[in-house]
Amino acid sequence: MVHQKNFDLALNTKWFTKEPPAFPLPSMKALGPCASTYNWFWEQDFADTTKTLICAVRWTDSKATTKVRVSWKRSDPLGTVTAQQRHYPPPAPLTEEELAAAHQLYGGNIADWAEESVGTTVGDGECWTLIQRALVDIADTYRQCGKEPPLVSQ
Repeated sequence: MVHQKNFDLALNTKWFTKEPPAFPLPSMKALGPCASTYNWFWEQDFADTTKTLICAVRWTDSKATTKVRVSWKRSDPLGTVTAQQRHYPPPAPLTEEELAAAHQLYGGNIADWAEESVGTTVGDGECWTLIQRALVDIADTYRQCGKEPPLVSQ
C-alpha cells in the first residue's frame, strides 16, 4: 500500500518545534505499524534562524515510505512554516541474482561478526538484534573502506 494523498500535518500544533518532534503523526500511525526517523538542521542570518526538520516514516507491512520536510523561522513558527511531503512505493523484491550477490558481498562478514560474538549477549539478546548490530558495525567498516555498506532494516 502506498499512501498517495498528503497527510494532514497539523502544523498549527507546532509539533515540529518540539525536541524530539511528535512524529509520526496520529494520521500516519492510523495506517498501521511503522518506524520513523528524523534529522534537524538550521541556518542563521543576521535577523533570525531558519530551522528545517526532515522526517521519514516507513510502514512495516508494505515498506512504503513518506518523507516530510518542514521549515520555519524560529521567531515565528506558525507564520513562516512551510511543508512538503513525498510518498515512495515499497522497494521491489530482490531477484535471485541480487540476493546471491548480496550474500557474496556481505554474508561472510556477517557470519564472522556473529561468530566473534558467541558467548556474549548482544543488545537485548534477540536474534534480530544480533543481525542488526552486525549490519551496523559492518556498514561502518564498508564506509571507511569506500565500499557500499549493507542497508540496515528498520
